[in-house]
Amino acid sequence: MKAKIWVIMHSKSARVYVAILPILILLALLGTGQALWNISAKINGEIYNTPRGEVTDTTPGNFGLPYEDITFTTENDMELSGWFIDNTGTTRAIVLTPGRGTNKWDILEQGPVGYLYRHGYDILLFDPRATGQSDGTKYGFGYYESQDLTNAAEYLVNERGATAIGVWGGSAGASAAIMAALDSDDDLIDAVIADSPYANLRLATSSYQNHEKDLSLQLFFPLYMGIARFTLDFNLGEKTNLSARVKDLKTPLFLIHGLDDQALEPINSQLLYENAGGPKRLWLAEGAWHVGTFEVYPDEYRRKVTAFFDSYMTESDHASGETEG
Repeated sequence: MKAKIWVIMHSKSARVYVAILPILILLALLGTGQALWNISAKINGEIYNTPRGEVTDTTPGNFGLPYEDITFTTENDMELSGWFIDNTGTTRAIVLTPGRGTNKWDILEQGPVGYLYRHGYDILLFDPRATGQSDGTKYGFGYYESQDLTNAAEYLVNERGATAIGVWGGSAGASAAIMAALDSDDDLIDAVIADSPYANLRLATSSYQNHEKDLSLQLFFPLYMGIARFTLDFNLGEKTNLSARVKDLKTPLFLIHGLDDQALEPINSQLLYENAGGPKRLWLAEGAWHVGTFEVYPDEYRRKVTAFFDSYMTESDHASGETEG
C-alpha cells in the first residue's frame, strides 16, 4: 500500500516537474539573457563609448613651448589631431600617448612634456581616435590606439626627419605603446616607457572598478571576448594579451607602476617585466597610485625617464643593450 502511494506521488511530482520545466528553462534563459545584457551595457558604457576627454583652449604655448597644430591620417583615412613641439637641432622625438578617456590636454597638463623638451627632445602629443579632436567613435582597448601611435611615429620620420623615436604611455596608453613596438617595423620605435599598463584584459578587469566581484562578468568574459572580436574586427584576446606577447618584444622597455595602484594593480607590470624578451627595467614605486609616480617622486621620475631614453636613443643608432634588473 505504501509502495502504491509512493508511486502515485512520484508520478504526480514527475508530471508537475514536466509541466513547469518549460517555465524553468525560460527563467534560466531570461536570467542568462539579463546577465549578458548587463555585461554588454556595462562594458559598452565604460569601454566602447569612451569619453573624448575635456577639450580646452590651453595649448603648449601656455607653458612657454613652441608648437604647431598638426594632423596625420590612419591606415583607414581617419584624421588625428596633435601638437608638434619642435626642439631645434635634434632629430630625437618622443611620442606621448594618453590612456582611456583622456587626450592630449591631459598629457600636456600632467605628463612629462616640459622636462623632456628641455632635455633636448622633439615632442608629439596627439588625440588617439575617438578622443579629443580626432576622428573615430570606438575605443579599441589599446589596440586601435597602438595603430594610431605607429602612424604618429611614421609622421615623425616622414615629415619631421626623426632618426630616433621613443614612446611614453600612461595606463591603457602604456599598453598601446607596447603593442605598437610589437606590431610596427623593428626599427621604427627605439624605446618604450610604460607607466601603469595592463598585462591582459582578464587581469585588468579583475581590479578595474571592482569587476572581480562581478561574477556574471567573470563567468561570461570569454563569451564577451569572442563577441568583441567580431564587433571590433580584430582578435581582441590575442592582440591585447601582452603578458604572452611581450616575450617577442625587442624594443627596450621601462615599466613604472605605483604599488598603491587600485585601477590596474602592480602585478600587471610585474608580469610584463618577468616575460619581456628584450632590454627591460622595472620601477615599483611605494605610495604611488595609478599613473601617479611622477607626482610622488618628480625628481627621480625625471631622472630615470630621461636616462632611459638617452640610453637607447641617439641621432643615428637603434636600440641595443643587455637586459637590466
